[in-house]
Amino acid sequence: MTQVDLHEGQSEIIQDMFIDQTCRFAAVKASRGWGKSYAAGAAAVTALYELFELDENVPNKNVYIIAPTYDQVTDIYYPILAYDFGLEAIAARSRRDIGRFEFPGNVELRLVSYEAVERLRGKGAYMVIGDEISSWKKGITPREAWEDIIQPCIITRWSPERAARFGAKSPGRALMISTPKGYNFFYDMYQYEHSDERWKSYSYDYRESPYLDPVEIEKIKHQIDPIAWNSEYEARFEDSGNNVFYCFSRKIHVRKDVPEFTKVDKDLGTVAEDVHAFIDFNVGIQATSFAAIRGTQIHVIDETKGHPDTENLAAYIKDKYLDKGHKVYVYPDPTGKARKSSAPVGQTDFSILKNAGLILRARTGSPPIVDSVAAVNKKLLTAAGDIDFFVHPRCMGTIKSLERTIWLDKNPDSATIDKKEGVEHFSDGVRYGTEFLFPIRTSTTRTKRGFNF
Repeated sequence: MTQVDLHEGQSEIIQDMFIDQTCRFAAVKASRGWGKSYAAGAAAVTALYELFELDENVPNKNVYIIAPTYDQVTDIYYPILAYDFGLEAIAARSRRDIGRFEFPGNVELRLVSYEAVERLRGKGAYMVIGDEISSWKKGITPREAWEDIIQPCIITRWSPERAARFGAKSPGRALMISTPKGYNFFYDMYQYEHSDERWKSYSYDYRESPYLDPVEIEKIKHQIDPIAWNSEYEARFEDSGNNVFYCFSRKIHVRKDVPEFTKVDKDLGTVAEDVHAFIDFNVGIQATSFAAIRGTQIHVIDETKGHPDTENLAAYIKDKYLDKGHKVYVYPDPTGKARKSSAPVGQTDFSILKNAGLILRARTGSPPIVDSVAAVNKKLLTAAGDIDFFVHPRCMGTIKSLERTIWLDKNPDSATIDKKEGVEHFSDGVRYGTEFLFPIRTSTTRTKRGFNF
Protein backbone atom coordinates (compact mmCIF):
# COMPACT_ATOMS: atom_id res chain seq x y z
CA MET A 1 0.00 0.00 0.00
CA THR A 2 1.23 3.52 -0.84
CA GLN A 3 2.74 5.39 2.10
CA VAL A 4 0.58 8.41 2.95
CA ASP A 5 0.80 11.16 5.53
CA LEU A 6 -2.19 11.74 7.78
CA HIS A 7 -2.47 14.16 10.64
CA GLU A 8 -3.61 13.10 14.10
CA GLY A 9 -7.36 13.50 13.58
CA GLN A 10 -7.36 11.72 10.23
CA SER A 11 -5.29 8.90 11.72
CA GLU A 12 -7.77 8.52 14.59
CA ILE A 13 -10.58 7.72 12.19
CA ILE A 14 -8.55 5.19 10.19
CA GLN A 15 -7.33 3.61 13.43
CA ASP A 16 -10.86 3.18 14.80
CA MET A 17 -12.46 1.97 11.56
CA PHE A 18 -9.79 -0.34 10.14
CA ILE A 19 -7.28 -1.32 12.80
CA ASP A 20 -9.11 -1.40 16.14
CA GLN A 21 -12.50 -1.83 14.43
CA THR A 22 -14.30 0.00 17.21
CA CYS A 23 -16.39 1.92 14.71
CA ARG A 24 -18.36 0.62 11.73
CA PHE A 25 -20.26 3.80 10.82
CA ALA A 26 -18.53 7.14 11.40
CA ALA A 27 -20.05 10.63 11.40
CA VAL A 28 -17.28 13.21 11.18
CA LYS A 29 -17.92 16.95 11.43
CA ALA A 30 -14.84 18.94 10.58
CA SER A 31 -13.91 22.51 9.79
CA ARG A 32 -12.93 23.94 6.44
CA GLY A 33 -9.34 23.10 5.66
CA TRP A 34 -9.17 20.13 8.03
CA GLY A 35 -8.52 17.68 5.18
CA LYS A 36 -11.85 15.89 4.84
CA SER A 37 -11.23 14.80 1.26
CA TYR A 38 -7.81 13.37 2.06
CA ALA A 39 -9.17 11.46 5.08
CA ALA A 40 -12.00 10.13 2.91
CA GLY A 41 -9.52 9.06 0.24
CA ALA A 42 -7.41 7.26 2.84
CA ALA A 43 -10.47 5.37 4.07
CA ALA A 44 -11.49 4.40 0.54
CA VAL A 45 -8.02 3.11 -0.32
CA THR A 46 -7.71 1.17 2.94
CA ALA A 47 -11.02 -0.55 2.18
CA LEU A 48 -9.80 -1.38 -1.33
CA TYR A 49 -6.70 -3.10 -0.01
CA GLU A 50 -8.88 -5.24 2.24
CA LEU A 51 -10.91 -6.26 -0.81
CA PHE A 52 -7.75 -7.10 -2.77
CA GLU A 53 -7.16 -9.95 -0.31
CA LEU A 54 -10.48 -11.67 -1.09
CA ASP A 55 -11.15 -14.38 -3.65
CA GLU A 56 -11.95 -13.20 -7.17
CA ASN A 57 -15.42 -14.76 -7.04
CA VAL A 58 -16.56 -12.83 -3.96
CA PRO A 59 -19.35 -10.46 -5.13
CA ASN A 60 -19.96 -6.78 -4.37
CA LYS A 61 -16.36 -5.74 -3.90
CA ASN A 62 -17.24 -2.11 -4.41
CA VAL A 63 -16.22 1.13 -2.71
CA TYR A 64 -18.22 4.30 -3.39
CA ILE A 65 -17.41 7.95 -2.71
CA ILE A 66 -20.42 10.26 -2.97
CA ALA A 67 -19.93 14.03 -3.21
CA PRO A 68 -22.53 16.78 -3.80
CA THR A 69 -21.86 17.33 -7.52
CA TYR A 70 -20.14 15.65 -10.45
CA ASP A 71 -17.47 18.35 -10.63
CA GLN A 72 -16.63 17.95 -6.94
CA VAL A 73 -16.40 14.20 -6.98
CA THR A 74 -14.20 14.10 -10.08
CA ASP A 75 -12.15 17.30 -9.75
CA ILE A 76 -11.37 16.78 -6.06
CA TYR A 77 -11.26 13.03 -5.59
CA TYR A 78 -9.86 11.68 -8.83
CA PRO A 79 -6.47 13.46 -8.52
CA ILE A 80 -6.15 12.55 -4.84
CA LEU A 81 -6.86 8.89 -5.50
CA ALA A 82 -5.01 8.58 -8.80
CA TYR A 83 -1.82 10.39 -7.86
CA ASP A 84 -1.54 10.95 -4.08
CA PHE A 85 -2.61 7.37 -3.37
CA GLY A 86 -1.26 5.87 -6.59
CA LEU A 87 -4.43 4.08 -7.72
CA GLU A 88 -3.97 4.90 -11.38
CA ALA A 89 -0.71 2.95 -11.36
CA ILE A 90 -2.27 -0.23 -9.98
CA ALA A 91 -5.70 -0.11 -11.62
CA ALA A 92 -6.44 -2.35 -14.56
CA ARG A 93 -8.55 0.50 -15.98
CA SER A 94 -9.36 3.99 -14.77
CA ARG A 95 -11.40 6.83 -16.26
CA ARG A 96 -11.70 10.28 -14.80
CA ASP A 97 -14.73 11.27 -16.90
CA ILE A 98 -16.89 8.55 -15.37
CA GLY A 99 -15.09 8.46 -12.02
CA ARG A 100 -14.13 4.80 -11.98
CA PHE A 101 -11.15 2.66 -11.01
CA GLU A 102 -11.25 -1.04 -11.88
CA PHE A 103 -8.76 -3.46 -10.29
CA PRO A 104 -7.89 -7.13 -10.74
CA GLY A 105 -10.17 -9.50 -8.86
CA ASN A 106 -13.35 -7.56 -9.72
CA VAL A 107 -12.67 -4.80 -7.20
CA GLU A 108 -14.01 -1.34 -8.08
CA LEU A 109 -13.92 2.19 -6.72
CA ARG A 110 -16.58 4.52 -8.08
CA LEU A 111 -16.96 8.26 -7.69
CA VAL A 112 -20.64 9.21 -7.61
CA SER A 113 -22.37 12.58 -7.76
CA TYR A 114 -25.16 12.92 -5.20
CA GLU A 115 -27.32 14.04 -8.08
CA ALA A 116 -26.99 10.47 -9.42
CA VAL A 117 -27.17 8.63 -6.08
CA GLU A 118 -30.27 6.68 -7.11
CA ARG A 119 -28.10 4.69 -9.51
CA LEU A 120 -26.83 2.85 -6.43
CA ARG A 121 -30.22 1.25 -5.78
CA GLY A 122 -29.82 -2.50 -5.61
CA LYS A 123 -26.00 -2.37 -5.66
CA GLY A 124 -23.69 -3.79 -3.03
CA ALA A 125 -21.01 -1.78 -1.22
CA TYR A 126 -18.20 -2.80 1.12
CA MET A 127 -17.50 0.84 1.92
CA VAL A 128 -19.46 4.03 1.25
CA ILE A 129 -18.05 7.48 1.90
CA GLY A 130 -20.44 10.42 1.93
CA ASP A 131 -18.69 13.75 1.47
CA GLU A 132 -20.23 17.08 2.58
CA ILE A 133 -23.57 15.57 3.53
CA SER A 134 -24.84 19.02 4.52
CA SER A 135 -24.53 20.08 0.88
CA TRP A 136 -26.47 17.16 -0.61
CA LYS A 137 -29.29 19.11 -2.26
CA LYS A 138 -30.45 18.01 -5.67
CA GLY A 139 -32.86 15.09 -5.85
CA ILE A 140 -34.11 13.03 -2.94
CA THR A 141 -33.42 14.10 0.63
CA PRO A 142 -30.21 12.95 2.37
CA ARG A 143 -32.34 10.94 4.81
CA GLU A 144 -34.01 9.09 1.94
CA ALA A 145 -30.64 8.53 0.29
CA TRP A 146 -29.21 6.98 3.45
CA GLU A 147 -32.20 4.93 4.57
CA ASP A 148 -33.47 3.78 1.15
CA ILE A 149 -30.26 3.42 -0.87
CA ILE A 150 -26.87 3.73 0.86
CA GLN A 151 -27.50 1.80 4.07
CA PRO A 152 -29.18 -1.12 2.23
CA CYS A 153 -26.18 -1.27 -0.16
CA ILE A 154 -24.00 -1.98 2.85
CA ILE A 155 -26.00 -4.08 5.28
CA THR A 156 -27.74 -6.34 2.74
CA ARG A 157 -24.50 -7.34 1.00
CA TRP A 158 -21.85 -7.01 3.72
CA SER A 159 -23.48 -8.00 6.99
CA PRO A 160 -21.25 -9.45 9.74
CA GLU A 161 -22.36 -12.96 8.77
CA ARG A 162 -21.55 -12.47 5.05
CA ALA A 163 -18.25 -10.79 5.82
CA ALA A 164 -17.22 -13.77 7.95
CA ARG A 165 -18.28 -16.21 5.24
CA PHE A 166 -16.20 -14.45 2.58
CA GLY A 167 -13.21 -13.93 4.86
CA ALA A 168 -13.43 -10.12 4.87
CA LYS A 169 -11.76 -8.22 7.67
CA SER A 170 -14.92 -6.33 8.53
CA PRO A 171 -18.61 -5.99 7.74
CA GLY A 172 -19.53 -3.15 5.39
CA ARG A 173 -18.74 0.34 6.62
CA ALA A 174 -19.70 3.98 6.00
CA LEU A 175 -17.84 7.21 6.62
CA MET A 176 -20.10 10.27 6.51
CA ILE A 177 -18.03 13.45 6.67
CA SER A 178 -19.07 17.08 6.40
CA THR A 179 -18.76 20.63 7.60
CA PRO A 180 -21.95 21.19 9.64
CA LYS A 181 -24.69 23.50 8.36
CA GLY A 182 -27.45 23.81 10.91
CA TYR A 183 -29.66 21.10 12.33
CA ASN A 184 -30.20 18.95 9.26
CA PHE A 185 -29.94 15.21 8.58
CA PHE A 186 -26.19 15.25 9.10
CA TYR A 187 -26.90 16.49 12.64
CA ASP A 188 -29.19 13.48 13.09
CA MET A 189 -26.44 11.14 11.88
CA TYR A 190 -24.05 12.71 14.33
CA GLN A 191 -26.44 11.72 17.13
CA TYR A 192 -26.73 8.07 16.07
CA GLU A 193 -23.88 7.04 18.36
CA HIS A 194 -26.20 7.57 21.34
CA SER A 195 -28.65 4.91 20.15
CA ASP A 196 -26.60 2.59 17.92
CA GLU A 197 -23.33 1.03 19.07
CA ARG A 198 -22.13 0.62 15.48
CA TRP A 199 -21.81 4.41 15.16
CA LYS A 200 -19.16 6.78 16.44
CA SER A 201 -19.04 10.56 16.05
CA TYR A 202 -15.98 12.76 15.68
CA SER A 203 -15.55 16.53 15.84
CA TYR A 204 -12.55 18.56 14.64
CA ASP A 205 -12.40 22.35 14.54
CA TYR A 206 -9.86 24.55 12.77
CA ARG A 207 -7.43 24.34 15.71
CA GLU A 208 -6.96 20.65 14.96
CA SER A 209 -5.84 21.16 11.38
CA PRO A 210 -2.14 21.52 10.60
CA TYR A 211 -3.10 22.69 7.11
CA LEU A 212 -4.38 26.14 8.08
CA ASP A 213 -2.22 29.23 8.53
CA PRO A 214 -3.14 30.94 11.85
CA VAL A 215 -2.52 34.38 10.34
CA GLU A 216 -5.04 33.71 7.58
CA ILE A 217 -7.53 32.29 10.05
CA GLU A 218 -7.38 35.50 12.11
CA LYS A 219 -8.16 37.49 8.95
CA ILE A 220 -11.15 35.28 8.18
CA LYS A 221 -12.70 36.16 11.56
CA HIS A 222 -13.09 39.70 10.23
CA GLN A 223 -14.57 38.52 6.94
CA ILE A 224 -17.50 36.28 7.89
CA ASP A 225 -20.39 36.50 10.32
CA PRO A 226 -20.50 34.56 13.63
CA ILE A 227 -22.82 31.76 12.52
CA ALA A 228 -20.79 31.10 9.37
CA TRP A 229 -17.61 31.13 11.48
CA ASN A 230 -19.02 28.73 14.05
CA SER A 231 -20.21 26.37 11.34
CA GLU A 232 -17.27 26.43 8.95
CA TYR A 233 -14.31 26.81 11.31
CA GLU A 234 -15.51 25.84 14.79
CA ALA A 235 -17.38 22.87 13.26
CA ARG A 236 -20.47 23.55 15.36
CA PHE A 237 -24.06 22.79 14.52
CA GLU A 238 -25.55 26.29 14.34
CA ASP A 239 -28.79 27.43 12.76
CA SER A 240 -29.57 30.95 11.59
CA GLY A 241 -33.25 30.11 11.83
CA ASN A 242 -35.71 31.61 9.38
CA ASN A 243 -34.25 35.13 9.28
CA VAL A 244 -32.16 36.05 6.26
CA PHE A 245 -30.28 38.85 8.03
CA TYR A 246 -29.85 37.04 11.32
CA CYS A 247 -27.07 39.38 12.49
CA PHE A 248 -29.36 42.45 12.43
CA SER A 249 -30.44 43.90 15.78
CA ARG A 250 -32.28 47.14 16.40
CA LYS A 251 -30.40 47.60 19.66
CA ILE A 252 -27.05 47.43 17.88
CA HIS A 253 -27.60 48.76 14.38
CA VAL A 254 -30.27 51.47 14.69
CA ARG A 255 -28.64 54.67 15.98
CA LYS A 256 -29.86 58.25 16.20
CA ASP A 257 -26.28 59.53 16.06
CA VAL A 258 -25.70 58.36 12.48
CA PRO A 259 -24.45 61.61 10.87
CA GLU A 260 -26.44 63.28 8.10
CA PHE A 261 -24.98 63.70 4.62
CA THR A 262 -22.67 66.72 4.49
CA LYS A 263 -23.85 69.52 2.21
CA VAL A 264 -22.16 72.09 0.03
CA ASP A 265 -21.36 75.28 1.93
CA LYS A 266 -19.18 77.73 -0.02
CA ASP A 267 -18.46 79.90 3.01
CA LEU A 268 -17.41 77.04 5.30
CA GLY A 269 -15.77 75.05 2.54
CA THR A 270 -17.82 71.93 3.19
CA VAL A 271 -17.76 69.39 0.35
CA ALA A 272 -20.93 67.49 -0.49
CA GLU A 273 -20.67 63.85 0.59
CA ASP A 274 -21.16 61.07 -1.92
CA VAL A 275 -24.58 59.39 -1.78
CA HIS A 276 -24.99 55.66 -2.44
CA ALA A 277 -28.49 54.60 -3.46
CA PHE A 278 -29.44 50.94 -3.04
CA ILE A 279 -32.38 50.31 -5.37
CA ASP A 280 -34.90 47.52 -5.78
CA PHE A 281 -36.87 48.05 -9.00
CA ASN A 282 -40.61 47.53 -8.68
CA VAL A 283 -43.25 49.60 -10.43
CA GLY A 284 -45.15 51.51 -7.78
CA ILE A 285 -42.66 50.57 -5.06
CA GLN A 286 -39.08 51.48 -6.12
CA ALA A 287 -37.71 50.92 -2.59
CA THR A 288 -34.43 52.80 -2.25
CA SER A 289 -32.10 53.24 0.73
CA PHE A 290 -29.60 56.12 0.73
CA ALA A 291 -26.29 55.51 2.44
CA ALA A 292 -22.90 57.07 3.08
CA ILE A 293 -19.79 54.90 2.90
CA ARG A 294 -17.49 56.02 5.69
CA GLY A 295 -14.29 54.02 5.76
CA THR A 296 -15.40 50.39 5.97
CA GLN A 297 -18.83 51.29 7.36
CA ILE A 298 -22.23 51.65 5.69
CA HIS A 299 -24.47 54.33 7.22
CA VAL A 300 -28.06 54.21 5.92
CA ILE A 301 -29.35 57.74 6.42
CA ASP A 302 -32.54 58.05 4.39
CA GLU A 303 -34.94 56.11 2.19
CA THR A 304 -37.77 56.53 -0.28
CA LYS A 305 -40.57 54.33 -1.55
CA GLY A 306 -43.64 54.51 -3.73
CA HIS A 307 -42.46 56.12 -6.96
CA PRO A 308 -44.58 54.88 -9.88
CA ASP A 309 -41.60 54.08 -12.14
CA THR A 310 -37.84 54.38 -12.55
CA GLU A 311 -38.12 57.73 -14.35
CA ASN A 312 -39.85 59.30 -11.36
CA LEU A 313 -37.35 57.76 -8.95
CA ALA A 314 -34.42 59.13 -10.98
CA ALA A 315 -36.00 62.62 -10.96
CA TYR A 316 -36.43 62.42 -7.18
CA ILE A 317 -32.79 61.44 -6.60
CA LYS A 318 -31.55 64.14 -8.97
CA ASP A 319 -33.60 66.84 -7.25
CA LYS A 320 -32.77 65.78 -3.69
CA TYR A 321 -29.06 64.99 -4.02
CA LEU A 322 -27.48 65.51 -7.44
CA ASP A 323 -28.69 69.10 -7.93
CA LYS A 324 -27.43 69.98 -4.44
CA GLY A 325 -23.85 69.04 -5.28
CA HIS A 326 -23.73 65.41 -4.19
CA LYS A 327 -22.21 62.79 -6.45
CA VAL A 328 -24.72 59.92 -6.52
CA TYR A 329 -23.85 56.26 -7.08
CA VAL A 330 -26.76 53.90 -7.71
CA TYR A 331 -26.73 50.14 -7.12
CA PRO A 332 -29.77 48.58 -8.77
CA ASP A 333 -30.84 45.02 -9.43
CA PRO A 334 -28.49 43.79 -12.23
CA THR A 335 -31.51 42.64 -14.24
CA GLY A 336 -32.37 46.31 -14.85
CA LYS A 337 -29.88 46.34 -17.70
CA ALA A 338 -32.43 44.62 -19.90
CA ARG A 339 -35.69 45.31 -18.09
CA LYS A 340 -38.05 47.94 -19.50
CA SER A 341 -39.84 50.37 -17.23
CA SER A 342 -43.01 52.26 -18.08
CA ALA A 343 -40.85 54.99 -19.63
CA PRO A 344 -40.66 55.59 -23.43
CA VAL A 345 -39.96 52.63 -25.69
CA GLY A 346 -36.30 51.70 -26.02
CA GLN A 347 -35.27 52.81 -22.54
CA THR A 348 -34.35 50.50 -19.69
CA ASP A 349 -34.11 51.06 -15.98
CA PHE A 350 -30.34 51.40 -16.34
CA SER A 351 -30.45 53.92 -19.17
CA ILE A 352 -32.98 56.06 -17.28
CA LEU A 353 -30.68 56.26 -14.26
CA LYS A 354 -27.62 57.09 -16.35
CA ASN A 355 -29.47 59.73 -18.38
CA ALA A 356 -30.35 61.45 -15.10
CA GLY A 357 -26.63 61.89 -14.37
CA LEU A 358 -26.41 59.13 -11.77
CA ILE A 359 -23.33 56.88 -11.66
CA LEU A 360 -24.41 53.29 -12.24
CA ARG A 361 -22.77 50.42 -10.39
CA ALA A 362 -24.12 46.94 -11.07
CA ARG A 363 -22.84 43.47 -11.82
CA THR A 364 -23.20 42.13 -15.34
CA GLY A 365 -25.25 39.33 -13.79
CA SER A 366 -27.01 38.85 -10.49
CA PRO A 367 -24.67 37.40 -7.84
CA PRO A 368 -25.90 34.33 -5.95
CA ILE A 369 -28.35 35.31 -3.22
CA VAL A 370 -26.26 33.50 -0.62
CA ASP A 371 -23.24 35.64 -1.52
CA SER A 372 -25.07 38.97 -1.27
CA VAL A 373 -26.74 37.90 1.99
CA ALA A 374 -23.37 36.87 3.40
CA ALA A 375 -21.94 40.27 2.43
CA VAL A 376 -24.67 42.05 4.41
CA ASN A 377 -24.42 39.76 7.45
CA LYS A 378 -20.66 40.26 7.49
CA LYS A 379 -21.16 44.05 7.62
CA LEU A 380 -23.72 43.67 10.40
CA LEU A 381 -21.40 41.56 12.56
CA THR A 382 -18.26 39.50 12.05
CA ALA A 383 -16.92 36.62 14.10
CA ALA A 384 -14.32 39.05 15.46
CA GLY A 385 -17.07 41.41 16.68
CA ASP A 386 -16.71 44.08 13.95
CA ILE A 387 -19.88 46.12 13.29
CA ASP A 388 -19.83 48.09 10.05
CA PHE A 389 -23.51 48.78 9.34
CA PHE A 390 -25.76 51.36 11.01
CA VAL A 391 -29.21 52.70 10.18
CA HIS A 392 -30.84 55.99 11.16
CA PRO A 393 -34.18 55.34 12.95
CA ARG A 394 -36.08 57.36 10.32
CA CYS A 395 -35.40 54.54 7.82
CA MET A 396 -38.22 52.35 9.07
CA GLY A 397 -38.69 50.56 5.75
CA THR A 398 -35.05 49.45 5.69
CA ILE A 399 -35.16 48.47 9.37
CA LYS A 400 -38.35 46.46 8.96
CA SER A 401 -36.99 44.77 5.83
CA LEU A 402 -33.73 43.69 7.46
CA GLU A 403 -35.61 42.50 10.51
CA ARG A 404 -38.44 40.60 8.83
CA THR A 405 -37.10 39.20 5.53
CA ILE A 406 -37.19 35.41 5.83
CA TRP A 407 -36.26 32.32 3.84
CA LEU A 408 -38.91 30.44 1.94
CA ASP A 409 -40.04 27.29 3.77
CA LYS A 410 -37.65 28.12 6.63
CA ASN A 411 -34.82 26.76 4.54
CA PRO A 412 -31.75 28.98 4.00
CA ASP A 413 -30.17 26.22 1.92
CA SER A 414 -32.77 26.74 -0.81
CA ALA A 415 -31.50 30.34 -1.19
CA THR A 416 -35.02 31.56 -1.95
CA ILE A 417 -36.41 34.59 -0.13
CA ASP A 418 -40.06 34.51 0.92
CA LYS A 419 -41.87 37.34 -0.85
CA LYS A 420 -45.40 36.75 0.46
CA GLU A 421 -45.31 39.64 2.94
CA GLY A 422 -43.59 42.02 0.54
CA VAL A 423 -41.08 43.20 3.17
CA GLU A 424 -37.98 42.24 1.19
CA HIS A 425 -37.75 45.23 -1.17
CA PHE A 426 -35.46 47.48 0.85
CA SER A 427 -33.21 44.62 1.92
CA ASP A 428 -32.95 43.46 -1.70
CA GLY A 429 -31.52 46.88 -2.57
CA VAL A 430 -29.18 46.72 0.42
CA ARG A 431 -27.95 43.33 -0.81
CA TYR A 432 -27.15 44.64 -4.29
CA GLY A 433 -25.17 47.62 -2.98
CA THR A 434 -23.36 45.85 -0.17
CA GLU A 435 -22.26 42.93 -2.33
CA PHE A 436 -20.93 45.31 -5.00
CA LEU A 437 -19.03 47.48 -2.53
CA PHE A 438 -17.86 44.78 -0.13
CA PRO A 439 -17.89 41.35 -1.80
CA ILE A 440 -16.98 38.36 0.30
CA ARG A 441 -13.42 37.21 -0.27
CA THR A 442 -11.78 34.60 1.96
CA SER A 443 -8.68 32.45 1.71
CA THR A 444 -6.99 29.72 3.67
CA THR A 445 -3.31 29.05 3.26
CA ARG A 446 -2.39 25.43 3.67
CA THR A 447 0.83 24.17 5.16
CA LYS A 448 2.45 20.79 4.70
CA ARG A 449 0.95 17.56 5.98
CA GLY A 450 1.95 16.35 9.40
CA PHE A 451 1.85 12.95 11.01
CA ASN A 452 2.77 9.74 9.24
CA PHE A 453 0.36 6.83 9.25
